[in-house]
Amino acid sequence: MKKQHISIIPLKILVIIFFLFIGSLSSKAYLPDSTRYKLEDFDTLTSTIEKNLAHYPYIMPIYAKEYSKMKKTVRRQILQGKDMESAACDYMFWFYSKFDGHCYVQSHKFWSQYDSKLHTKYTELMDYDPQPVAQAVDVQTFLVRVPSCVGKNPSFAWVDSAAVAFENSKCPYLILDVRGNTGGSDAIWQPFFKLLMDKRPENPWRVIFRKTPRNMRIFGDNPQDSIGAQMRQRVENYKGAFVPLTGDDEDDFSFEPMTSNLKKCAVIIDNRTASSAETIVRFAKDCCSRAKIYGRDNTSGAQLSGNILTVQLPHSHVNCDYPTCIDTDFIKQIQTKQRGIAPDVRLDIPLPSSLKANVDSWVLWVAKDLEK
Repeated sequence: MKKQHISIIPLKILVIIFFLFIGSLSSKAYLPDSTRYKLEDFDTLTSTIEKNLAHYPYIMPIYAKEYSKMKKTVRRQILQGKDMESAACDYMFWFYSKFDGHCYVQSHKFWSQYDSKLHTKYTELMDYDPQPVAQAVDVQTFLVRVPSCVGKNPSFAWVDSAAVAFENSKCPYLILDVRGNTGGSDAIWQPFFKLLMDKRPENPWRVIFRKTPRNMRIFGDNPQDSIGAQMRQRVENYKGAFVPLTGDDEDDFSFEPMTSNLKKCAVIIDNRTASSAETIVRFAKDCCSRAKIYGRDNTSGAQLSGNILTVQLPHSHVNCDYPTCIDTDFIKQIQTKQRGIAPDVRLDIPLPSSLKANVDSWVLWVAKDLEK
């Protein structure tokens, strides 16, 4: 009787087949709808960020391996049951914590559980609710506290009137207080740009826009918006992937300094000072030889990006925001790994007991320092 030869499959091949089989079970086709929907949301988020986030191409040469590992970890956690809001927070917080404060999730969870890992919770340390203030501290120093750049509390008109009130006071010293100001519009600072500027920045501010079909939405479709229409036309005509919105060929600091009685300016910051509030801090450092920055902590770290767009995930409807523009100084920031703007004068004194519509202990300390 002829013997039959039974082929034995090598163990290595069996292992490969096993893992291929397990992998197929984790593919979207074999998953319950709830998990499949979460993976589709996650793929939408990662694809949108990678294709459109302004500073993504600058991050990847240094952080590609770390990013890939983070992305795989979050995806694996989704397969293990993590909810989509938490997964989006984990993913966006990687960018938020390392690089830029304009990468975030529009959710209470992100700000209450994730942001607090990075920024000081002043509400737990003091009675913290900054309100607009424009008044003389004494005969020499005038305080202007601007807790928001959105244009509601205070309004643009109020900020204009505060600048006029300072000029009318004839005080030689000005305190601009932007503690707790998380941003809004740079335009709110126009009267103070004119008031502060007495030199050109050593390194011009250069803003570039990442040109993608999705990012073009930032310019809108309103035919009556002539500025937006002109900018859209300029971007569309530009051939490169990054379009300079400011640069050497434009005089971005062309206005003349005001004739003013201002001799010294102090800008008071904290860890909640962000975005458009950081614009005035940076402007004071770069364009005013009479200004110094006072604070205990660096600012938040959202000063080198802007023009925010939202991506809404199709199933969970979680909203995630990302910037379409960055300043070229961002490249220096990721090399030095310093978030935010550091104060010129570190305030190693106790926090005020209250920060509302008051002249608090920090203001009094700074006023005394200005008047030395």
